[in-house]
Amino acid sequence: MDKNVYAQGAENGVMVGVYLTVVSMLSFYGTASGVLSLLVLAMLLGFPVLLYVIERRYQRACGGCADVPALWLLGLVSTLCGSLICGLVDYAWLQWVSPGFILDQANAAIEAYEQLPEVRDTELLSSLQRAIDMGMLPTPIEFVVNMILFTTFMGSLLSLMAAFVVNWRK
Repeated sequence: MDKNVYAQGAENGVMVGVYLTVVSMLSFYGTASGVLSLLVLAMLLGFPVLLYVIERRYQRACGGCADVPALWLLGLVSTLCGSLICGLVDYAWLQWVSPGFILDQANAAIEAYEQLPEVRDTELLSSLQRAIDMGMLPTPIEFVVNMILFTTFMGSLLSLMAAFVVNWRK
């Protein structure tokens, strides 16, 4: 193997970043179309498969000698680098292309909740309305940082599971 786990993870991070960016952009526009929502769901379910393929390819390139911690680290670094790439694109999109997206989504949530009689007069709805009125919705950078942290955490868990499967199948 020519590259260590970190270098290979960073290289794979570009592919993961493109994948996550496509998922993110489709989810931003997915509220307008049921087909896009299904495509987002399919791609989210395909993410563990992507990590498995990345780790399996590394395992084969190492001649089968990569252990679970190395494979886990590979998936973690790949996901972290991919999340950073996706975060940059998402931030640019939320900041300059669609600056009102977060507010629009909050208003759409209020409209949807008002249609449900069991939720119409609850604290959830009034709390969301207060957050809008007081300007307490997350900024684009807050949204993106939370997305990066969540994606990296979930990628770490999925990578660990994939590492066990890859190591078990060698």
